[in-house]
Amino acid sequence: MKLDSLGVALLFGAAAGSLTVACTSSSSSAAGMDGGSEAGKSSGGKDSGSIRESGAGESGSSSGSGGGGDASSGAAGTMSDGSSGASSGSSGSSGASGDSGTSGSSGDGGSSGDSGSTGGLHVSGGLIVDAQGNTVQLHGANETGSQTNCTYQAGGSAGDGYPGFFDMPPTQAGVAPMLAWKVNAVRVPLNEDCWLGINGLPYGGSTSSDYQSAMGQFVSLLTANGLSVIVDLHWAGPGTDQANGSLGQIPMADADHAVAFWSSVAAAFKSNGSVIFDLYNEPGISDWSCWVSGATAAAQCAQANGSYYAVAGMATMLQAVRNAGAPNIAILGGLSLAQDFSKWVTSVQSIPSLPAPLDGISIDNVAASWHAYDFNSAYTQCPSQYNQPPYSVQSCAAAEQFAASSGIPGVLSAGFPVVIGEMGISAYSSSTASNFSSAQLTALQSWLDGIMTYMEGQQQGYVAWSWDLDQNPVLITDFATGAPTPYFGATYQMHLQSTF
Repeated sequence: MKLDSLGVALLFGAAAGSLTVACTSSSSSAAGMDGGSEAGKSSGGKDSGSIRESGAGESGSSSGSGGGGDASSGAAGTMSDGSSGASSGSSGSSGASGDSGTSGSSGDGGSSGDSGSTGGLHVSGGLIVDAQGNTVQLHGANETGSQTNCTYQAGGSAGDGYPGFFDMPPTQAGVAPMLAWKVNAVRVPLNEDCWLGINGLPYGGSTSSDYQSAMGQFVSLLTANGLSVIVDLHWAGPGTDQANGSLGQIPMADADHAVAFWSSVAAAFKSNGSVIFDLYNEPGISDWSCWVSGATAAAQCAQANGSYYAVAGMATMLQAVRNAGAPNIAILGGLSLAQDFSKWVTSVQSIPSLPAPLDGISIDNVAASWHAYDFNSAYTQCPSQYNQPPYSVQSCAAAEQFAASSGIPGVLSAGFPVVIGEMGISAYSSSTASNFSSAQLTALQSWLDGIMTYMEGQQQGYVAWSWDLDQNPVLITDFATGAPTPYFGATYQMHLQSTF
């Protein structure tokens, strides 16, 4: 979920009686404005100024589900842990050996229990642990730009780390401020078309090999600095629909390309035990059966460009990851843009007993991905533009109450870890803060601090959106120093530096 320059989330529908908001925002080319957004970063340019409402129920034209192809034109080889370079890119080839182990059996389809993977990050006793069995609590930030920039500008040279594919500098100097904040995890969003080299992407003469090498180099840089990395399928498009700002974020992974994407990504990073796979960013569908197993276009589970498309379910993508030989932790977002976990446990526990061709899939090393933003007032009860009247509420629900409204305690009690893959508050600049009173600003900051404290008490992790200057809400005002934004950035930085 991203905000426009005034801190407004774009509404695109409701599920199960709760407020949901689109994962896009406007960008502004006006000087001094908090501009930018994922959707604004289209092939028309970074500051195209467009606002895109994406998700189920959109109208528009569709290119259909055929064509485009889903084979990579240069899939990356295995990216090894700690390497400063990337593989040259023969599909499925093995790079230097990493530290990941092998996946355990699925057991009885109950909780995730203790997986058989002990070489890197893995799930044990409802926690994420390292190779030595030490609990790992992620506390990090989302790098952004890697899902958008490849749709409107070339990546640049390998020697410079392909800076065009990122917003932050993909260098040691760029990572240093993160380390100073006490960040220990970075989420890296990916673009399906750019990774596979389909539908005319990447842009500007760059190739899929360039894009894959860029992501491999960046992930290796992060893990060499001791950081865990979450790579997620963030932007995708069915058939010949280009995964760009015009299409926006579609409500669920597409069956046309998602398997090829995850087969290739998993093969690339399977030897790096510090990498976690986030199978789909924010499911915007309302059908748990479709979420698990996918559906044909005729089932009308999800739309893009006004036409229904065939959906790849979580089990399908998990199978692609495991078939690639990757035991890495896979995290699965719930419905309502990763906020509804009411049937997450029973849905995940059904995976091992699914019929062919989805039979035999282990749910070892599976965790939940939860997204937590203050402005989804149906869950948070925080002051927001969605109050009636707007901004009339003075306080927020306690963290425990917020978690319960999303169904998080049930996920934890079933033995599955939970990672907040994105979180933020609507006050991150003087202009966005002006929507709130002093008391309301204090309530928002306390809510954010309370969510982090709650997750730490459960020995679970969280990752804030975003380490950027224009994909709102933003944590920083400067890449070189990592200076925090007011309210959001300042609260997050203070909490990390005082806690870890």
